[in-house]
Amino acid sequence: MDLSRRTLLSGVGSSGLSLGLGVSAARRAGAADVYQGRTLTVIVGFAPGGGVDTTARLVSRHLVRFIPGQPALVVQNMEGAGGVVAANHVNQRAAPDGLTLAVPGRSWFVEGIVKSPGVTFDPARFSWIGSPGIGNSMFFVRASTGIRSFAELKASRQTVTVGSIGPTTPTGMIPAMLAAAGVPLKIIFGYVSTARVLLALEQGEIDGVFTVEDSFARRQDLLASKTVLPILQNKPITAGLPELRDVVPQSERPLLNLVMSLENFGLPLVGPPGIPAERLDILRQAFLAMCADKDYQAEAIRTDLPVGAPLDGAQLARMIDELAVAATSEIVAAYKRLGKSN
Repeated sequence: MDLSRRTLLSGVGSSGLSLGLGVSAARRAGAADVYQGRTLTVIVGFAPGGGVDTTARLVSRHLVRFIPGQPALVVQNMEGAGGVVAANHVNQRAAPDGLTLAVPGRSWFVEGIVKSPGVTFDPARFSWIGSPGIGNSMFFVRASTGIRSFAELKASRQTVTVGSIGPTTPTGMIPAMLAAAGVPLKIIFGYVSTARVLLALEQGEIDGVFTVEDSFARRQDLLASKTVLPILQNKPITAGLPELRDVVPQSERPLLNLVMSLENFGLPLVGPPGIPAERLDILRQAFLAMCADKDYQAEAIRTDLPVGAPLDGAQLARMIDELAVAATSEIVAAYKRLGKSN
């Protein structure tokens, strides 16, 4: 029999391959038994209408098509503290049976890394399932301000108001860092979701916002009509826009890396700690299969979500461990000072 070198090294011949396929089929059959006739609950850490909610609902709706047994779906919004309320709930209340998952938000796991007040979870213990891909954040301003570039914003004689969903989220922290660097900004808190920030932006209640691009998933009209203009970006994706790292002092870059680490994770789907390995593997495989699906990709593209480079759960788990190691006590202290300064 002509066996490949890889087969010989693994010690698995054709019978072993058949056995492996049989085990895989058995696992999927077992998962179907778990999910058949059951309901998958996905908890979203923000109010309906914003970027987090839009992504969570799109992912959840397509994901159940790829889970053996095709469970029914319930999406539950549990807003508060930039996703921390939802993450706390999943950590403390959700059974590790694979029937309750969550998309808490974008920055909740950073709050876990720095052990912010009110956090009851260790993000490294969550069951990481997958993320559609990395994002890019931008500073947006209303065209009615007359500001067309970051240079014009920095030179503005009038203070520009910026809406934020919380002092320890990038929507508050990045404007605070820019203000400390001399940009005339005033941060307005009290908005519990990006949907509400965008409504305030549309109505002229505020002048600008720092947020991820897909926050405008349901408000593409604001960009298409040029009611709102991007003037600054975190990653060098849009030609002609300056980068955030080039407009903050070099001494602040380690802090900036921690604050903006959320972009490297995108918008992850997680489960509570302790989901059995076999069931977690089924969910991770279903997530990657969904990301490769043409129907999912077509809808994701229409809502400006990243496609083509999803992050699998094992990769995300490694990334969260690396983030925890990189967050030295000095950087964490600076992070907490920045949050308190808002």
